[in-house]
Amino acid sequence: MKAPWKLTEVFLCSALVILLGLGTARAQLGTGPFAAFPSQSIVDARFLTFGCSGPETMEQGTQVALAAPAATTTFDLNVFDGDTARVDAYSKRHWDGGDRQLKFSLYADPLRLGSTAPENLLGEWLGNADNATSGSFWTASSAAMPDNDWWAVTVTNSAIAQAPSGNYFYNFVIEIDGDCAANEQLESNLKIAVSDPVTFQIARFSVVGETCQSMDDDPLAGPAVPAAAPLTSGSAPVAVTYDGTFELFLSLPAGETELRLFDGDFDFGTDTLAGNPSEVVLDACVDEDDPDTDSTYAGFPFDTSGANPEGAQGPGSPPDDNPLDDLRRGELGDPNAVGCVRYEVGDPESNTYFNDNPSGNSEWEQFLIASSASTAAGAADHVYSGATLPPGIWTVKIIGLDVSNPSFWEAETCSTRPAREALPEEDPNDVPRAAACPELSTFLLGDFVWAGTPDAQGKGIAGVLMELVRPSDNAVLATARTGDSTSPNWAACVASNEGSDTTGLSCFGVDAPGKYEVRIAKSNFGLDQPLAGMVSTTGGESSMRSLNKSNSMSDGFGYVSRELALFQRATIESGNGGGGNPH
Repeated sequence: MKAPWKLTEVFLCSALVILLGLGTARAQLGTGPFAAFPSQSIVDARFLTFGCSGPETMEQGTQVALAAPAATTTFDLNVFDGDTARVDAYSKRHWDGGDRQLKFSLYADPLRLGSTAPENLLGEWLGNADNATSGSFWTASSAAMPDNDWWAVTVTNSAIAQAPSGNYFYNFVIEIDGDCAANEQLESNLKIAVSDPVTFQIARFSVVGETCQSMDDDPLAGPAVPAAAPLTSGSAPVAVTYDGTFELFLSLPAGETELRLFDGDFDFGTDTLAGNPSEVVLDACVDEDDPDTDSTYAGFPFDTSGANPEGAQGPGSPPDDNPLDDLRRGELGDPNAVGCVRYEVGDPESNTYFNDNPSGNSEWEQFLIASSASTAAGAADHVYSGATLPPGIWTVKIIGLDVSNPSFWEAETCSTRPAREALPEEDPNDVPRAAACPELSTFLLGDFVWAGTPDAQGKGIAGVLMELVRPSDNAVLATARTGDSTSPNWAACVASNEGSDTTGLSCFGVDAPGKYEVRIAKSNFGLDQPLAGMVSTTGGESSMRSLNKSNSMSDGFGYVSRELALFQRATIESGNGGGGNPH
């Protein structure tokens, strides 16, 4: 996983200052706030990275799962610095090394299966070529992907990308344009962003803090707030913004008993205990076996070909901590940047789970957080006291990741957006980021709650709390309220509703076919609640549903007051009927 080009990379980045002085990078195409990864900023030195190394883990490419709401017609997909091994007018390289290029492919993926079927291919572009500027479903901002700048395609939502729910899903694949030869050198670093309200997530990827500080890309990596150890080689010191941290976001559904994270090639270990040239004393990092990671990676959910057996000790090249003061990033606030790379996982209840022994050289390690009810609790790195893990947004903060040290990750990681608008006196790049997770779904389980009987349906009842339940263990997987237009699948839900009244409408989104129960929560019948003093006219408070290849939109639930129910019963018994008023 550690590529040979890492040893020479500082010499492959070369002088761009004059070039960038001719103009600044253009903004992304489309309407913000943008969902981006690893960040929207072009000056923070955080990148997705691609290259050749021999192990397949580096060469497999990255799949980006895009989600667009049913009501959208177009969206803009942006790539920053999508070219590879290009040179500027002064024959200087930027970020990149090697002679290959990246290939970018956009597929329709309506069932979110990671489709790369040829019939689903909507567009394909090469990083170093003059591509077509339009296709059946897209228009590009330019034929060539510019160096150190944004390039974009405006995508028109295609019917072949539309799921049964009405939402649209795509698979954006970024990969090297062919198999790497033995010891071939290649590096390409980039960022991606999509216009609002589209979101995306990435399952497996490599990230790098890449400043090229003394060479050509200085204005893109600073100067700003000085980092702990600014680079001093070259004509003058350069302060950079990259501080060795990456912040990742994960969305965990309800009812889960395990969270498995996989980190690769963190190079945990040192081969010297003195910084160069400072001679500052470094921490001793020695990679230890991880008890819940099989040495042969048995049971891993992805291919680990080419990785060292788990537990093989060795600091990597470069190691952690990097002995070169210029490239080392350690604990935050330490002026000497000393501190072994590690990461912290935070759950929605503000619990923190520390991993102070991540993967070593060219290996993978599992980091397992389990609930007390999990069968894997005995082998877990951390055990949560509850029967299921807290659902919602989990965060991962990587600390001490050195410059020019690509590291790998495997987990369904969300894109991010600015947590708020920048204040007038703030740099927008300094605004904290928040999760922008794809909450849209491929299938809908919809219901309508109304006042009346099946033969005399009245208006919908707003604010009724609905529960989606897994029948096998009665776990509540999600909740929704009728009439809530802010729910993630609302546009698709309204489009699938047979009537015009949406007051009592609600939909649950699910991705996996199977058996589900939709249930009226008991709390709805409490004092001042929407169903207080009411009784069912449709046979109870739950509905069992089987979801296969299409949505399941039921007739829902009817309610009347107890007094009216007694009156209607008496009316029926006396032989009188009633009319219908379908929603």
